[in-house]
Amino acid sequence: MLIDLHVHSLHTRGCSLVPREVLRRAKDVGLDGVAFTDLNTLDGLEEIRAAGREEGLLALCGVELVTDRGHYLCFFPDPARVPAPPQVFGAATPWPAREALAKVRELGGVVVAAHPYDKTIDRPSGDFIFAVDGLSAIEGLCSRASAPANDLAVEAADHMNLPCVGGSGAHGGLDELGKAATLFRDPVRSEADVVAQLRGGSVFCVAIGVTPQPVTHGERDRGPRRDGHRGERGGDRDRGGDRRRGGGGRGRGGPGRR
Repeated sequence: MLIDLHVHSLHTRGCSLVPREVLRRAKDVGLDGVAFTDLNTLDGLEEIRAAGREEGLLALCGVELVTDRGHYLCFFPDPARVPAPPQVFGAATPWPAREALAKVRELGGVVVAAHPYDKTIDRPSGDFIFAVDGLSAIEGLCSRASAPANDLAVEAADHMNLPCVGGSGAHGGLDELGKAATLFRDPVRSEADVVAQLRGGSVFCVAIGVTPQPVTHGERDRGPRRDGHRGERGGDRDRGGDRRRGGGGRGRGGPGRR
């Protein structure tokens, strides 16, 4: 299943995306589901659940925590049973990364380092992720991050023997959807399935609509071309006419095929 694990909605400050409209767009671009990860809140859970029922598409709810050392996507087996983040971590933000992530794990959740090398955000995690206990995955492909930032994230995942996930990071408009996603090896029906597969490492980042570009004579002279889609090494996957390429991190045995 292809699921965009990183999408924002109107429950994130400065974002106007409506869950129902996001899901309609997700169906149009061939996704099997969307995980809404609004900044520091799970308040959209009921609206997300209703939108999923109305649109007939898997609609999941997680949260993107903003800490003093980067952003982290967090998923819980049953988000309805998780207290509001300010109740768990305190009112003052940004939250201390180590303390916040430890509490996520105490609540049964899993943690994914989100766009760790993205310098467009305040306090990116960068190499701090090497010192974080209990990461389940790294976002190796975020559509809103630069190619070099995604490259570094995949390299970090390789060093840490962690799987990579992909997501659009959609925030500004519906056209941001359908560029990156996470391939789940087994069926996903709920957040509990997401948590289980992230822990098991059976996930792969996928770039959607990526067509290999011809190498020019000048590029041959300069050496290998870096196109920003690290995680391509697992092979190509054709679906609905798109070229989809994925991989990176733990479990690299053929992410492009099911």
